Amino acid sequence: GEEDGEYVGGRGGVRKLVQMDSCQAMLHRDDAFAQTSQHGKNTSICETYKLAADFDANSPLPFPDATFDLVISSMAFHWVNDLPKLLKEIERILKPDGCLLFALPGGNTLPE
Repeated sequence: GEEDGEYVGGRGGVRKLVQMDSCQAMLHRDDAFAQTSQHGKNTSICETYKLAADFDANSPLPFPDATFDLVISSMAFHWVNDLPKLLKEIERILKPDGCLLFALPGGNTLPE
């Protein structure tokens, strides 16, 4: 059980998920497809929180130091004007030995 240091639940050990986006509409675009059981109860795999945020704002990310084990960004960093500042904030909110995984478009990703 959890008191033994082993948690059963979630997917791949994920118990809480925080989704952040600068666009409120994109953050909630899949809400209509949220998993529900036939009795109307939420059957999501883990606790999920959604937060709209301006990543170029002069304020820090709204989390205490060393909050997250993992930060994932897929095709979003290229929209940020001050990437070094955001990376420092991510470093601040990651736990020691935490991990940042991200994907960016490359040089010939979108040839037109």
